[in-house]
Amino acid sequence: MAYNGERGALGTELSSARGCLPNVLSAFQALLAALEDIDGSYDGDLETVRNSGVPEALKQEVLRTLRQRHEECRAPYVRRLTALHKRMAATVPQSLQDS
Repeated sequence: MAYNGERGALGTELSSARGCLPNVLSAFQALLAALEDIDGSYDGDLETVRNSGVPEALKQEVLRTLRQRHEECRAPYVRRLTALHKRMAATVPQSLQDS
């Protein structure tokens, strides 16, 4: 009989997890799309600088600045993804995480 009680509790946890899952997945997708846009823009900027005819010293300075701005721009999105991951892990029943 205890098994049925545990199964009922698991079912309740799963229903709760499923209810949150679409929202979390949508947020993940939106954040990943934003990061893809940021990375694509960065890659384009890198290519432009690398192919430019400016002196190498100036190129390296611009590349450092681009890299720093890229990291700063990505940081809030990465933090949000980490928070969503933790939220999702907390929502999924431990019994499912172990399997």
